[in-house]
Amino acid sequence: MTWETIRNLVRDEWVILSLLLAWSLAGLTVICERFYALWNILPRSETFKNRVVDALEHGDLGKAAALCEMYPVPLAEVFERGLQVYQKTPNKTAEAVTSQRAAAVLSLKRYLWALGTVGSSAPFVGLFGTVVGILKAFQSMSVAGTGGFKVVSQGIAAALVATAAGLLVAIYAVIAYNYFVSRIGAIAMQYKLYSEEFLSTLAALSAHAPARTGAPTPAAPAAPPPSTPATTT
Repeated sequence: MTWETIRNLVRDEWVILSLLLAWSLAGLTVICERFYALWNILPRSETFKNRVVDALEHGDLGKAAALCEMYPVPLAEVFERGLQVYQKTPNKTAEAVTSQRAAAVLSLKRYLWALGTVGSSAPFVGLFGTVVGILKAFQSMSVAGTGGFKVVSQGIAAALVATAAGLLVAIYAVIAYNYFVSRIGAIAMQYKLYSEEFLSTLAALSAHAPARTGAPTPAAPAAPPPSTPATTT
């Protein structure tokens, strides 16, 4: 493709190319943001879970709550909500942890709708530009009053670039979207296992609560004094 063809393409299809450029920048922005948000999230979450479970096994609810406030991982919000409900209504802890875990997983899918939209719509935007370019090429041929493949070949070749650009944007957007969906699914499953371990530790803590808090055990009833035999005079 010559520079003249490229100039003609930019001049004639600048609206479509500008739209594809915006689609491309939006897709790249979401990809970079999600890579940063999900980077090393499972190792950090596992370290956090181990420290919280260790604190709970030692009966230190204050340390566990402090760890939830300190760690910048979505799992911290799940455990923090569980500890808050556990201290008020222990029988509703599992329900609170489950709902908060679902909210945490949903937050991991942030902006993925935009990436899916880019991947699904970019080919159609490029195809629309190609159709418009071909229509312009045939219109030019009709105005000039000449025909033949040589007359329209340059215009059609330039118009097909829009389809190629749309496919290029869609390919990396769809690949990235599928990758993030799969990775978030794996994180969700691991978070479920972490939450179950957290709940089982809280259940064990509840079972040993009297021993850990040093609650007094009820005293055994005192034995009655021995009876003395009656003496006779």
